[in-house]
Formats: sequence, C-alpha cells, structure tokens
Amino acid sequence: MVWSKLILFIFFFINTLNAAELTQEEKNYFKFLDLNNDGFLTIEEINQSTKIIFQLIDINQDNKLSLIELEDLKQIIELIK
Repeated sequence: MVWSKLILFIFFFINTLNAAELTQEEKNYFKFLDLNNDGFLTIEEINQSTKIIFQLIDINQDNKLSLIELEDLKQIIELIK
C-alpha cells in the first residue's frame, strides 16, 4: 500500500517540484483528494482517497497492482485532467 501511495503522489504532484505556483491541473488533483472540501488535505483523506483509487484499479481484487492495472491508473489520471 505504501508503494501505491508513493506512485499516486508522484503522478499527481511531480510537476510542483519545479514550479513556484500550482497549475490548474494540480489544483484539481488537490480538490479531488480533499474529500470534505475544507481546503485542507489530511492524512486520513489521502489514505481514504488512495484506498478508493486502489480498489478501483485492482480489477481482479487480489490486493496487488499489476503493470496492466497501473496502465489503467495512468488512463484514469489522463481522464481526470
């Protein structure tokens, strides 16, 4: 589960390392993770979001992500953009 959180974090926020300001896309990701819409992210919201996304991606429900399932994650992220 730690790896999936790391993967999600990298996919969502990698561009912010070189930018002084968040892009609209990054702000949208933040809003997506902010489940209670209070303008803040808590570790609970990140964990809950990660679990939801993991369950959606883990097509065969084996509690493991395959490369094919990660490719599906990439497609989901592209759709969110």
